[in-house]
Amino acid sequence: METKTKPGLIKSVEKDERFMAEQLRKPNGSFAEIVGNQMNNFNEVLYEFVIDLMQLKDHENILEIGFGNGKFFNKLFNKNGSLKIKGIDFSKEMVHSAELYNQQAISNGKLKLYLGNSEKLPFPDNSFDEVFCNMVIYFWEEPEKHLKEIRRVLKSNGKFFAGLRTKESTLRFPFAKYGFIFYEPNEWKIILEKCGFLLSGINKKLERPINFKGQNLRLESICYVAE
Repeated sequence: METKTKPGLIKSVEKDERFMAEQLRKPNGSFAEIVGNQMNNFNEVLYEFVIDLMQLKDHENILEIGFGNGKFFNKLFNKNGSLKIKGIDFSKEMVHSAELYNQQAISNGKLKLYLGNSEKLPFPDNSFDEVFCNMVIYFWEEPEKHLKEIRRVLKSNGKFFAGLRTKESTLRFPFAKYGFIFYEPNEWKIILEKCGFLLSGINKKLERPINFKGQNLRLESICYVAE
């Protein structure tokens, strides 16, 4: 006997998936804290992968774009306690959470957080040794605007690290159909070059399995390195 899914149920599921995609782009409102913690659970392995690639050196100035609730800043300081870190995020809820989680680092001057957009970074030219972001470039509708700003604030020998999941991995989550923009490596290379970068590395890592709605998923992380 054939069963049919009711149109109303399909619309309800689509609405929930679109809402989740919007929240992942910019956590806000009463769901922000929940979404921030979920992002931490799913992205911790990716975050550690990227900061290992960064090979952080003493007294470097680091910028993180899209830091979420800020619970991972301690991973950077654990790698090198002499770092000076700035972070920018355009969710006021995430900035507020990150301020609460990182009061000591902020009070001792090691960390400064900003509410804003990477299309217009509030920093002088040549400010940072390394700039990085995780699970962010999916949401750049005009990536050139962001990349030109990143190029501006990076020192001449600075590097930009963009961590994300491969397209195949990301599309295993139903919400990724809504509002996510995917770039093939060659497409990203061309965009970077238009903005004054050279793509110097494409690094991949097969992650440990995670549980998502009863499924064990094994995702693949990717980190683009540009200089």
